[in-house]
Amino acid sequence: MIAKISATENLGGAIGYNFKKVEKGEASILLAQGLFQNREGTYTMAEVFADMQAVIPEKCRTKKMVFHCSLNPHPDEKLSNETLMQIAREYMEALGYGKQPYIVFKHNDIAREHIHIVSLRVDGEGRKINDKFEKRRSKKITDALEKRFGLIPSSKVADKAVEETPKIDTTQRNIKKQVASALRIVLKHYRFCSLGELNAILSKYNLAVEEVKTEFRGKKYDGLVYVPTDEKGNKAGTPIHASDIGRGVGYTAVQNRMQKSKQAIKPLVPTIRGKVLQAMRTSPNTEKEFRQRLEEQGLRVVIRKNDNGRIYGITFIDDEQGVALNGSRLGKGYAANIFNTYFSNPTYNPFLDEMLYGNPSVRLEASPTVQPLQSDTENTDNLIDELIEDMADGSFLPTGNDDWKEAAWQRKLRRQSKVNLRQKKR
Repeated sequence: MIAKISATENLGGAIGYNFKKVEKGEASILLAQGLFQNREGTYTMAEVFADMQAVIPEKCRTKKMVFHCSLNPHPDEKLSNETLMQIAREYMEALGYGKQPYIVFKHNDIAREHIHIVSLRVDGEGRKINDKFEKRRSKKITDALEKRFGLIPSSKVADKAVEETPKIDTTQRNIKKQVASALRIVLKHYRFCSLGELNAILSKYNLAVEEVKTEFRGKKYDGLVYVPTDEKGNKAGTPIHASDIGRGVGYTAVQNRMQKSKQAIKPLVPTIRGKVLQAMRTSPNTEKEFRQRLEEQGLRVVIRKNDNGRIYGITFIDDEQGVALNGSRLGKGYAANIFNTYFSNPTYNPFLDEMLYGNPSVRLEASPTVQPLQSDTENTDNLIDELIEDMADGSFLPTGNDDWKEAAWQRKLRRQSKVNLRQKKR
């Protein structure tokens, strides 16, 4: 069982996100503690918000006073509502929130049923609930709950999740659930620095992502849509807005993932570059042979071509390490046009040139282990963005995803980073 915890100051956003799922029939209320229950025996968003808001003192020094977490059992486990309620109670008690008001929602919007818990990080006196080493303590608690309730350990889930994730099957009705399941595995396991690299990863699951733009009340907003594809990468289904899938898969989350991936992938670049070089120095005559040489070293390659058959994009993927790198990220000598030239005329192999690519006898070092990116509130989506997408539902227009678009995306990220740095200095 995996726990994901976030801290926010947006109480209405945390409550509204879950009640929105309830209204759509994608969630239900399992349990509430310290909250008003009306005559009908139900809980409404307005009443829950008012109850929790009343607990927060007017002069509260804690800015992020809202506790929001999800508890995620293994997809194969079908736990009863009673078991989930007991798990929620024991988890909150052990974490120090046993006396706090909280509400528990059961979500069934994706293949894996899971629960969300919303509570407060301050008590009625304004004292903050202890959150020191919170994630570390949470892991110990979930480990203990796994043993107590006989659940599948989360370590086994992490090892097999990527391999077990099936391709999107458009003949089934639960396409949105399939997409959500694939995305959550991909965005948790893989590192990438561009939409092109993300699309290379998603192609394994018959899925693609597109950047979209919309305008609402005179302001421009960026968003993402996910599109089911066939084996050849052609669109095979209706695009699904990120906001319809859930948090953690939208524009803000993907943007933050790419920013954090930049440092995380650096240790792997030399190793992957060496493996590609070693494969090319066998002088493969065809792309098929090239793929086979890479697979022998634990790499996959995704090659993108235009209508004329010209290679305009190439991405190398290490599924075990969870990283995708465009050829140009390995160096100028590994850009798409180099491979296009070679496979157009394999009689000349520039990769054998030691002046250009170094000594072929250099031994490859063992792949370093990439440290997992921290899962925090920065990896979630902006709730305002989600609401804007809902209100402007039909106005999104795909903008494409060619190489020039990748460059524009990267420039935008760099500009935003500079703005953030200036704001921090002030």
